[in-house]
Amino acid sequence: MKIRKRHERSIAAPPERIAALIADFDRVWPAQVAPAPRRQGHRYDAGLMLWEEFDRPGAVRAFRVVSPDELQGEHWFELEPAEGATVLRHTIEGRAAGKYEAIWRERIGPLHDRILEALLDNVEAAAASGD
Repeated sequence: MKIRKRHERSIAAPPERIAALIADFDRVWPAQVAPAPRRQGHRYDAGLMLWEEFDRPGAVRAFRVVSPDELQGEHWFELEPAEGATVLRHTIEGRAAGKYEAIWRERIGPLHDRILEALLDNVEAAAASGD
C-alpha cells in the first residue's frame, strides 16, 4: 500500500525562525498526543518505528523509516517563503506491507495526522510568542 500525506500551515514568521523551531522537537512536539521520538545515537525511536535523520535537498529536516521492514518511507519538513509568512510543509511518502497496511490505516496514519496538526499549532504559537 502506498502512503502519501501532506500537512502545511502558513505561519507569520521568517523561515529561519521556523527552521530553528523544527530543529528542536522538544520545544514543539505535542507530547500530550504522543511521546516525542527518542534519540538513540543517529537514529530516533518513534515507538512502532525507528527513524534515521538524513539530508534531503530542499528540506530543513528529513527522516527515513529504517524499521520495521514492512513500513518503509521518508518524511520531511520544507519551508517556502510567502508574503509576510512562511509555509511550513510536512510530507510523508512510503509503503506499508503485510500487517503494517492495517496498522498504518488504523493506528499510525490517524495518529500521524493528530501529531502533525498539533505540531503545526505548537510551531505557530511559539513563532507568534517569540518563544
